[in-house]
Amino acid sequence: MDVIKLLVSGVREDIHFLNTLTGFSDNKFAVIEPRDVLYLEAGPDGLMAHTKSKPYSIKETLHYYENIWAAKGFVRINKSQLVNLLHVKEIVPWFNSRYVLRMDNHAELEVSKMFSKKLRNTLNI
Repeated sequence: MDVIKLLVSGVREDIHFLNTLTGFSDNKFAVIEPRDVLYLEAGPDGLMAHTKSKPYSIKETLHYYENIWAAKGFVRINKSQLVNLLHVKEIVPWFNSRYVLRMDNHAELEVSKMFSKKLRNTLNI
């Protein structure tokens, strides 16, 4: 009964939940720290949180994490991706004021022209 009261009371507003996310993979839920997330990506299957080990499906929106995790080093790089700057290994200048970010897990993410200025301002480049 106490568990139900806790869930109904709005525990999602607690600061602990602003500092974590709950992901779903392999028929299991996992609580993930922001520092473990390389990037978030919106796609046809919903929002995915990519970690070094595997991707997790999550329920919240990209806009939600863009707002609450900006102070943790997360930056929007295009309309469907939010990247954790702590996991960026290289920033490669690309065509038409764009950049390619090479991540810890060897993924390459493209920064769109619209978001490249915000990235430059954030990193002072």
